[in-house]
Amino acid sequence: MNGMHGWKVRMRVAVVTALFGIGLLSACNYEAGIDFAAGKRTWGQPQQLRAEDITSLLITDSSGNTGSIVSRDAIGQFLEAIQEATAETAKLDIRPPDMSIALSLKDGREHLLYFWLAQNNDRLFVDLGRSAEYYTLTAEGKKVILHLLDETRKSLNSRFYA
Repeated sequence: MNGMHGWKVRMRVAVVTALFGIGLLSACNYEAGIDFAAGKRTWGQPQQLRAEDITSLLITDSSGNTGSIVSRDAIGQFLEAIQEATAETAKLDIRPPDMSIALSLKDGREHLLYFWLAQNNDRLFVDLGRSAEYYTLTAEGKKVILHLLDETRKSLNSRFYA
């Protein structure tokens, strides 16, 4: 009887140890996930878009004015500006977007991004094609995008340039 009881105890210890190990691994992965989501992830990391995949940028402001950028150099600069944007962990409650920029792709698809750039502290965009997650542009990234929008200034709302 004693041998059987000892075996049951050893099995329980083994099961508890295994569960503890799994729990510890889960906790480590959870912590890594928190670090990963805490701004260390950029828009460009999972994206496979290259400037040569994009034929034009179609810009629409909140008033419905439209414009486009077709310069290869400008498209490359735009893509570079959004590559380093970092993911936000919180769901933000903000006003409607100031503009949308559709990346018109060579394969006929459009990749739509919504931007909040009209105020000094706003450097946000969201890519609904990937998730409802917000990304924060670097200050330099915002500057580059606003500079590129100068090319379409006549057709876009002047408030972006205040």
